[in-house]
Amino acid sequence: MLEFSPAEAESLIEQHRHELYSFLVRRVNCNETANDLLQDTFFRLINVKAAQPIQNPRAFIYRIASNLATDYLRRQKSDTAELSDIEVTNLTDETATPEQSLMSTEQLDLCLQALNQLSPLCLKIFVLSRFDGYTHQQIAEELGISTSWVEKNIVRALKQCKLAINR
Repeated sequence: MLEFSPAEAESLIEQHRHELYSFLVRRVNCNETANDLLQDTFFRLINVKAAQPIQNPRAFIYRIASNLATDYLRRQKSDTAELSDIEVTNLTDETATPEQSLMSTEQLDLCLQALNQLSPLCLKIFVLSRFDGYTHQQIAEELGISTSWVEKNIVRALKQCKLAINR
């Protein structure tokens, strides 16, 4: 059984990093997401268990990256649809004055716009955390990422919302 050690995987990724990064940026149209997918490519590569030697390692890592980008774009389409389905009126305080309700609605609209500018992974993490009630550990397990990565993305999403409201 053929496996890539972390050092071998890192060497292979480093060898093709620039062109692979450019490829991913073109696919997902986001620098941050391309970096995330490049990191995910590394993790997939170190978890490969192939029965036969890989004849073209460069093509192999491109296939991994391409599959990850395709999965990401599918999730993004799904997550964006979920966010747009959230009814603003259901999230405002029913005891608020009309002025307070209007201000809350405007702030929520700004937050939704800010969240839609996040990478799909960051948006997915935020939705799972804030709307679906998942713990950081549950999100990490479901998405196959570290809890620290979950926390960083939640902070990123909250900062986006705060910036949007403060503008």
